[in-house]
Amino acid sequence: MSVSDVRPDPVAPRRRWLIALPFAAIVLLGIGWSLAWNWGAGRAAAEIDAWIAREATEGRTWNCASREFGGYPFRFELICDAPTVTFSGPTDWNARMTRAHAVAQVWNPRHIIAEFEGPSVLTEAGTGREITANWSLLQVSGVGREGRAERVSIAANDYTLAEGGTTVFSARRLELHVRHHPGEALGTLDIALGFTGASGMALSTPQARTSGVAAAQAAALAAKSINGEVEATVTQVPPFRSMPAAQRMALWQQAGGRVKLELARITGGGGALSASGDLGLDAQRRPDGKLDLAVVKAQPLFEAMATAGLMPDFLANLAPAMMMAGLPTTVDGQKASSFPFAFRDGRVMLGVLPLGKIGPLY
Repeated sequence: MSVSDVRPDPVAPRRRWLIALPFAAIVLLGIGWSLAWNWGAGRAAAEIDAWIAREATEGRTWNCASREFGGYPFRFELICDAPTVTFSGPTDWNARMTRAHAVAQVWNPRHIIAEFEGPSVLTEAGTGREITANWSLLQVSGVGREGRAERVSIAANDYTLAEGGTTVFSARRLELHVRHHPGEALGTLDIALGFTGASGMALSTPQARTSGVAAAQAAALAAKSINGEVEATVTQVPPFRSMPAAQRMALWQQAGGRVKLELARITGGGGALSASGDLGLDAQRRPDGKLDLAVVKAQPLFEAMATAGLMPDFLANLAPAMMMAGLPTTVDGQKASSFPFAFRDGRVMLGVLPLGKIGPLY
């Protein structure tokens, strides 16, 4: 047997190398992904710091008792314990919550989803006045570009708003969506608001008609049936920096801002109230434009709203008389009363009927 007959097969090492190649690629990919994630996490943290700095220049100072960044390998997560924000202005306000948890996917860092733990307490620094909001679930979703929000959505379950121990508004479900109107200037916003199972601060009212458990059950039943939605476009919205409400309204009026109300609708007790129109303010800060209302089954609607604490009793009692002033029409095939209001030069008109005058709003 010759020497060449016992020489090792050169194919075997090559096969081992081919087998090891996928594992080496996975290791290199993991190292590369880790480096990329850490780079992205550092950039995201820097962007957050830059955003906080920009917010401070607009009169909103954000802070966390502690801040933790994580989410490796596929997400960026920010956990903020005891978040606070201070609104600077003629009257300083401070808002505080329990915890915030924000998440963004690595492949779409512009879309951030956050959950907040309640309650949230808003305190006026000068007077100590407190407004408390609470919920079982609060989620905020936002899409931004270059430090500006393009789209923001807020959704809350079992939402309550209280002041001085009195609940002024509650809803089983509350949603708010705001976006920059496509193709329009940054100051043009589309706004959509919706709520279900709403109730208000006058829940003691039904006790005059019933008492004890029956009153609570009546209020709860009415609250389950009061739903609402609003869709509108607002033009010439001033920058979102801290300023008095009167100053914000003045800037909006001077820029020629308008509220284009596509739809506002409240339903309850088998009835419905809907509205649409186009409103702004004239040079004397008075309402200018039109507002068209339509009411279906006013009596049961107003009674349901009164029982839920969203309307005083006396307005529910006046429903039949109020409907006599409306014009007959139909809404979704049902008989209704319409109220075409017009606001011009400080005068209020119902159709061609003058109702009176209205002064400046601020």
